[in-house]
Amino acid sequence: MKSLSSFEYEIFFSHIVGRPETQLLSDVDLIDIFSQDRILIIGAGGSIGSALARRLVSAKISNVFFLDRDESALHGLALDISDIAASHSDKCFIADIRDRQSIEDVVKQVKPTIVIHAAALKHLVILERFPREGYLTNIVGTLNVAQICVEHNVKQFVNISTDKAANPTSVLGKTKKLAELITEEVFADTGMKQCSVRFGNVFASRGSVIETFLHQIKNSIPVTVSDENVARFFMSHNEAANLVLAAASLKESGTYIQNMGKEVLIMDVVNRIADYLDLAPEIKIVGLKKGEKMHEELYEGPVLATKFESISRSIHNVENGLVKEVREFTPSNNSEAIEQIEKLTLKFFKKP
Repeated sequence: MKSLSSFEYEIFFSHIVGRPETQLLSDVDLIDIFSQDRILIIGAGGSIGSALARRLVSAKISNVFFLDRDESALHGLALDISDIAASHSDKCFIADIRDRQSIEDVVKQVKPTIVIHAAALKHLVILERFPREGYLTNIVGTLNVAQICVEHNVKQFVNISTDKAANPTSVLGKTKKLAELITEEVFADTGMKQCSVRFGNVFASRGSVIETFLHQIKNSIPVTVSDENVARFFMSHNEAANLVLAAASLKESGTYIQNMGKEVLIMDVVNRIADYLDLAPEIKIVGLKKGEKMHEELYEGPVLATKFESISRSIHNVENGLVKEVREFTPSNNSEAIEQIEKLTLKFFKKP
């Protein structure tokens, strides 16, 4: 969707999802809240991380730093927001969250007051094939970042999660649910603020279903839909960025979820994209893939209101011990990873 202007993107989003974008924070709000902070975005080259970077830079928040393991994505982001190549910017860092020392070196140098952790593997179907990769990045990587933040007195930690973490059925959902629980355990009794933020599908993000449908429809390829009744929640890039920053502005810890309106039938999404492009694609029903749900959920139990009408907060029943078990065992293959993910999910995920 890079070819669309911001205005065109907003119109396209509203047409396909069936609702306007939710506006949460103005530039003035962001300056009032974050102008004194040093913000490190981890995973800054990804869809959510780059949306956050652009939102903060556009609001003239000056002390924002960018970290990613993908040097090409980081280079593109740097050019986009500052016209300076990442190699020439002292605000861009290459590091991998699986490598604890490399992340710690950056935190020592930047001295952030807020860390926004947006680095993850998040493609549901791919992670069903490669669960060990999901375990090492989404679980171990999150633990590395969270513990470093505590050790270096970072004032606030924001963990980016997903609606797939609510009553999870997939490797993606389970690893992100465990990442939420790790975040809460690591920061428990520290007096430091932590929160997780759950998203629905970020509209037209890299690797998203919208991107897939656009490619298929434009190239006259049969559009693959899991089931006629499958429905999903969608939010725009701007909504995703504003949700993270709104959650960071709130004082309470917990898991934050935005009201994204009603779930949208995927068949309706396909038909609206086809209508928008004035094309008539062939549609092929392929069945639900392993780990997929017919309908997504946003939370497992009761939620609390916040000062933002469209944002709710959920609190987990956290038990200590998850961090210790993750630190003591690293799966050597996909089979061991699946066993460990299932074990930890059953043991530590307690529904309210």
